[in-house]
Amino acid sequence: MDGPGVKALAYRLHHLLAGRQVERLDVRADRWQANVLLKHCAGQTVQRVYAHGRWLLWDFSHGLSWICHPLRGWRWAVEMTVSSPILNQAASGDTGSVLRPLLLRPGRRPLLRFTLATGMRVVLSGRPLLVILPTAQVWQHPYLAGLGPDLLEEGFSPQTWAAGLHYPPRYTVAQVLLDQQLIAGIGNPSKCEILFAMRLHPATPAAVLSRAQWERTATAARERLVAACHAALQSGAAEAAPNRVYDRAGEPCDRCGAAIRADRSGADGRWSWYCPACQARRMERTLFSPESGA
Repeated sequence: MDGPGVKALAYRLHHLLAGRQVERLDVRADRWQANVLLKHCAGQTVQRVYAHGRWLLWDFSHGLSWICHPLRGWRWAVEMTVSSPILNQAASGDTGSVLRPLLLRPGRRPLLRFTLATGMRVVLSGRPLLVILPTAQVWQHPYLAGLGPDLLEEGFSPQTWAAGLHYPPRYTVAQVLLDQQLIAGIGNPSKCEILFAMRLHPATPAAVLSRAQWERTATAARERLVAACHAALQSGAAEAAPNRVYDRAGEPCDRCGAAIRADRSGADGRWSWYCPACQARRMERTLFSPESGA
């Protein structure tokens, strides 16, 4: 799940659960360590749920926080355990797009369930990474301390980010966009769409781009993620944002008509979808390049 999907999920969960007390928390029997830690949250109040990049964070009233990451996928769902006015309104559509997409059946083998005094039960399924920390130490943890700025934060500045951008010498533009220590929240689908919007080949050396070009790339990235977040809030899925190249190999480009390609690139072998005509590869200048005057 990209940053926009996590941000939309955090928005829904916060409006649904913030200020409400957890009555009971159940964890699978084979997760005995999680049982010991998680059950400290029973009887506490959810203070807020928020996101940074692809991380989902929960703050509780007793000074502990959860940090969650969809390492191998996750699924959040809300169940009605008793008659609940809030969920009854959500089921009938009276609360709009904030709650309705969360009224889903949980996935197989739920990891944990916690029941609130309002008659709601939140279920987490899948195999995410889940860490419990004192709230005051959350941003000191290695998982979060090295994260770059979140594109979806109100204070994000493309100019400030581009001015301070430093990356390994052999990085491509695709690697920069996916490096969560440089900028948080961009996943592979968004990476492909951002590069298409900027007419950049995924294998373009990062050093080719000027600071002004990086500023424009960051602006295009923010626009893409904001649109994807709005789409996720409306439909419940980050994939609702229209894709012009991602996962469309062999289909015609809607800009020029050329067949879209898909290649593996980078040390991690991530797939990149792109238009070979609109995103012609730009090579790094060398001593004997015509532009160098040699």
